[in-house]
Amino acid sequence: MSVNQMKIEDVSQLLGDIHYQVTGKGAVTSGINTQNFVSIANTLLQQNTDAVYNALMNTITKTVFSTRPYSRQFGGMIVDNLKWGGIVRKIQFGDTDALADEAFHNITDGQSVDHYIVNKGDVLETRYYGSTVYQDVMTVFRDQLVDAFSGPEQLGSFVAAKANEVNNKWVQWTEDLARGMIINTIAAKYNYYKEGSGSNWMHSLPLITMYNADTGSNITYQSIIAGAQAKPFWEYVRAKIRTLQRLFTTRSIMHYAQISGHNVVRHTPYTAQKVYLLAPYMDLMETSTLSEAFHNDMLKYADYEGVAYWQNPNDLARINNSGYVYLNNATGKYEESDPEHTEVNIPHVLGLIFDEDMMCINIKDTIIQNTPMNSRGLYFNTWMTAHAAYLADFTEKCCILTLE
Repeated sequence: MSVNQMKIEDVSQLLGDIHYQVTGKGAVTSGINTQNFVSIANTLLQQNTDAVYNALMNTITKTVFSTRPYSRQFGGMIVDNLKWGGIVRKIQFGDTDALADEAFHNITDGQSVDHYIVNKGDVLETRYYGSTVYQDVMTVFRDQLVDAFSGPEQLGSFVAAKANEVNNKWVQWTEDLARGMIINTIAAKYNYYKEGSGSNWMHSLPLITMYNADTGSNITYQSIIAGAQAKPFWEYVRAKIRTLQRLFTTRSIMHYAQISGHNVVRHTPYTAQKVYLLAPYMDLMETSTLSEAFHNDMLKYADYEGVAYWQNPNDLARINNSGYVYLNNATGKYEESDPEHTEVNIPHVLGLIFDEDMMCINIKDTIIQNTPMNSRGLYFNTWMTAHAAYLADFTEKCCILTLE
């Protein structure tokens, strides 16, 4: 069933499903005509209006949750129950040092070599659990239901309208959850960068600072938006993005928070990389450089998305965060930042590149419940409840890019 439009075949199948659920008399064929449609619809409504409403709304809402035809931002962060359902227990293995070759160094006459020595390895276990619950309610009046069953066109319009109403709101809520996670990640990674050694640029790349250091220039933010410096700067940025993506593919201890006492080494292949960059800056990059050369680079292998804005559509590039959750490297625990000392206010964020397991959202335990018809008001309510479980793992590779 299409959410955006309902063809006669879709409506006939929908009516057949409802007819089967309510009466148990079998499905209606797709070649139904208007006369038969009205006849069956009248029969259904006369038998049990509550049952018809339950069957109809369950079909609509389940279709919305299963198909999700509307395109949301940050859609690549949404994962299913198969990958991140319930309580997540993550086991990671760190690298251990190589041992000396006893066969060539420590063989002595009259002595044996112990091949039963123990090497337990470096094992790190982390757990992620919890969820946020949110609800939505939709009201349908009995007169609307009766009118919807007066013909296939009316039923198609009714179902499409209600499905889109539910879908748009839930997609927007999911997008807002993902946006909040991204804001939290950018703030935490920026603070890692500020608290650590600024010269290693492991958590954040200050691109203007890097460009000036590498070229001996003294450009400012204004000069990269327009003017002679725009073209060479954005070519430099394009090269840095390529280099960063390539570095992600190599096994290293770069670009993530390493828990003290564990030597976990990471790598992220191109197909597991997510690249979210601010669309207005990407427009500048494309107009300042050869757009066809840009589109044929390694971004095409990653999950790339041009983001309309980060936090506020009135200030597209700014991140302003006074409190976030981060991983304490020393303790291995996730903690809340101190608002008095760690406010993050970045005016120009280009974007971030991160491993697909670094952050994601799982919409689980979707519950759909319909009320009986209100005898006085002659309406029904459908309540939809969902649990959004979200995961942020700062031991996975992630690096932000800023224009500072």
